[in-house]
Amino acid sequence: MRPECYFCHIKTVQNLLNKFKPSNSVAEDFIFSVHKILGNNRNMVNPKLATDIHRLAKQKLNAKDLYASEKLSANKLLLADYRYWRNYLDNNKNPFHTTVKLAVAGNIIDYGAHSVKGDFKEQIKSLLNASLSIDKSKELEKAIQQAKNILYLGDNAGEIFFDRLLLETIQHPNITFVTRGAPVINDITLDDAKQTGIDKLCKVIDNGFDAPSTLLEFCSEEFLQVYHNADAIISKGQGNFEGLMNENHPNTFFLLMAKCKPMAEMLSCNKNDLIVTKLN
Repeated sequence: MRPECYFCHIKTVQNLLNKFKPSNSVAEDFIFSVHKILGNNRNMVNPKLATDIHRLAKQKLNAKDLYASEKLSANKLLLADYRYWRNYLDNNKNPFHTTVKLAVAGNIIDYGAHSVKGDFKEQIKSLLNASLSIDKSKELEKAIQQAKNILYLGDNAGEIFFDRLLLETIQHPNITFVTRGAPVINDITLDDAKQTGIDKLCKVIDNGFDAPSTLLEFCSEEFLQVYHNADAIISKGQGNFEGLMNENHPNTFFLLMAKCKPMAEMLSCNKNDLIVTKLN
């Protein structure tokens, strides 16, 4: 575990304590329990560590969904702007590339990576002026056109609104959209897919596990069958990248923002760069 990753997990704990304001005894118990998890699992991948920490947080802080209000608010806020974004894309000269970039920019709405600061709607609009640091969007478009089955791995609430816009742009007849199996951080669940209308556009399933990632060894048989049968995979966010970067499924495209130094170094880019890449 890199030092930056350790302190990122600790920052998550601090943010949760600030949010829920438990008693001193509960806070102390939570803090030292997390230190124990981190100390005993130094070689565990970060998404699994985050899973264990958030399971513990839900138990200690007595909350089934730690960011329920933030998720609901982000979805509602962006849905209210649907007509603005739909008109923006409908009048765009290259709607596919622009919608892909918008979907990547939406990845900034992440309480796990501590990237949500102030008015994220304005941040997203600003990010549209940036270029994709790694741009495999043309390869992605070709893969989508040739694919019989597409698997779309969602990431965060709020961000899911831009996934909807991308699904509308793709207009593929056989897409399966995937959520987390249970609440973790502000990652999407089936409820978010229904709230934002994704379920009206394509088939929606969950992956059967509550990691802020896609960890195949823990996913459901239903998900694994769809995963292995997919001709193309669109994987959103840093968490899904960490979970799948060493897998060898062909035509897996990762759409994300590099939100931390370790991730930027791994991708050979700068922190906060927008990325559309393909590792196999």
